[in-house]
Amino acid sequence: MRFRVRIFLLCSLLLNTLTTALAAGGADEEVLASERRQYQAAMKAVDKGRWTEYEQLRPGLEDYPLAMYLDYNQLTRQSRQVRPADALRFIRRSAGSPLPNRYSNAYLREAGRDERWQDFLAVKSDEPAGVELKCYYFRARLAAGDTDIAWDGASSLWDSGESRPDACDPLFSAWIAAGQLTDDIVWARQLKAFDARQRSLMTYVAKRASPALAPWADKLLAVYQQPDSIRRQSLPPDSPYSADIASHGLVLLARYSPNTALQYWTDYQQELEFSDEQVRQVEYAIALQGLFAEEEDLVPWLQGALARLQEDKLVEIRLRWLLAQQDWAGLSQTLPLLSPERREHESWRYWEAVVLEKQGSTKEASALFDEVSRERSYHGFLAADKLGKAYSFNHQTPVLDPDVASDLRQLPVVKRVGELNFHESYSLAHSEWYYLLQEQDKGRNEQLAQLASQQGWYRMAIDAASRAQSWDALDLRFPTPYREAFQRNASVQKVPSTELMAIARRESAFYPWAQSPVGARGLMQLMPATGKEVASSLGKRQVSSDLFDVEHNVLLGSAYYRQLLDRFDGNRVFALTAYNAGPHRVDRWRNKPGERVPVDVWVETIPYKETREYVQAVLFYNVVFQYLMGDTRKLLTPAELSATY
Repeated sequence: MRFRVRIFLLCSLLLNTLTTALAAGGADEEVLASERRQYQAAMKAVDKGRWTEYEQLRPGLEDYPLAMYLDYNQLTRQSRQVRPADALRFIRRSAGSPLPNRYSNAYLREAGRDERWQDFLAVKSDEPAGVELKCYYFRARLAAGDTDIAWDGASSLWDSGESRPDACDPLFSAWIAAGQLTDDIVWARQLKAFDARQRSLMTYVAKRASPALAPWADKLLAVYQQPDSIRRQSLPPDSPYSADIASHGLVLLARYSPNTALQYWTDYQQELEFSDEQVRQVEYAIALQGLFAEEEDLVPWLQGALARLQEDKLVEIRLRWLLAQQDWAGLSQTLPLLSPERREHESWRYWEAVVLEKQGSTKEASALFDEVSRERSYHGFLAADKLGKAYSFNHQTPVLDPDVASDLRQLPVVKRVGELNFHESYSLAHSEWYYLLQEQDKGRNEQLAQLASQQGWYRMAIDAASRAQSWDALDLRFPTPYREAFQRNASVQKVPSTELMAIARRESAFYPWAQSPVGARGLMQLMPATGKEVASSLGKRQVSSDLFDVEHNVLLGSAYYRQLLDRFDGNRVFALTAYNAGPHRVDRWRNKPGERVPVDVWVETIPYKETREYVQAVLFYNVVFQYLMGDTRKLLTPAELSATY
């Protein structure tokens, strides 16, 4: 009986404790929900300029994670009323977030435009980042009487091949009026403007030349306008400007006619004395443009130039040219020109093994293929297929300790990220996350990746895992969000869902609000015009903002991928190339009958680096998703392997 009473009392105590905890949790949730509503009301008041209402709402949000964002918006909206002391106070309070830089830049820009130089220097006493702010900073220094600092700054800002903001004009005017502009400075900027293809700037700068420099400035302009006429210009060897004009002119000429540039370069080397840097610039330009154009006449000169320049970029372009020709002897001779570090990359080790195989060194080729097959990569999987081996995944799933996870969730920045995501301020949330990752070591970033994965912040988990270099944590690097949407549309379009997920992983890292610089949108990064065309083919209407909707984006992205597969007879290599670079380029890059090559050669020689890496990555990602989802794993289908390209 006494034992039963003890059990009853213990159960009652546990029940009371659990009830209290649940009640506390519920109360916390109610407080948070109330703060969220109040925050939204306060932000709306700021947007509408209803400051009395804002002042009533702000005190109740002191402990809310996004309180600093309210202050930021208030200060930026009332910028001219903010004293330097208030600006500095906010900058200190918001430390550990992206807001200090963002706000100080806005404040300094406003102070500079208003010529409030004392306020500017009170907030930023050292040189800021960004050209416009630098111009304001040195003008502030000039107003404070610090002429030496102002002139040094003006000289540094002037020395550019790009036009400078209008904010720099008063500084430059004062600097020039003080007699600081010399012919050496004018000439240096003319050369930089020449290299930057800024003709109008060259013309502007030439007007600042002295009578002694002016004829040379005119010659430089003439060469820029007609680089093929450079040999008609008189460039005497005793002039310090002749080698400059010749070398810069030849670099430009190489863009249009590398053969002519090499011919003129051979002549000029007998007539003028060039610095080592000028020699390198000219030879690099001729080699680069000659390689791009695949100029056969340059081949005898190229091999020596590549050995002298020792630039992996140039060597790799030459290697791919030889690869497209399937010139195995040429590949064998050129591979040693790569740097030791680059030659060890699995891509070139794979091709070194292919060369050995083609030359009959079967045993050595198999040994090298075996080494490469241990890599978890596109080329590693190709090598495994060569040997009939299983792919190496080397997958390790890190485990996040619950206590560590609890501590991470209490970090102010993590709380801010969570609340920004709740309010759909995704760009700000990612800025906070990016800022956080820069400050952590690899171990901490891996923990943050695990936490982000638990929270459903997939893009953030991928970013943190990459920052931590947790390459074996495939669960973190290749999450499977929105699986139902991918599987449903994959079923409709009769394509594997892993292929759609691989495209989305490469395109946006599963970030629905992704937008590229050229305007591609959403998970599968569709251009609005493409989306509209595909939607029309499905009998649906669309506005551009629809592409940020997961369901709509995957619907159109999967349909577009299916259309490309149909256009290229089910060949994923061509379809993926077209998805990235456009179908018209695939048509242009396909070889004619009699000139066709194996699939590995064709992919490796896709002209655009971005597209080449894209195709390799998506094929590789597809295998990883197959592995994680327990599907049959194959990099290329038998039909793709047997086809010629």
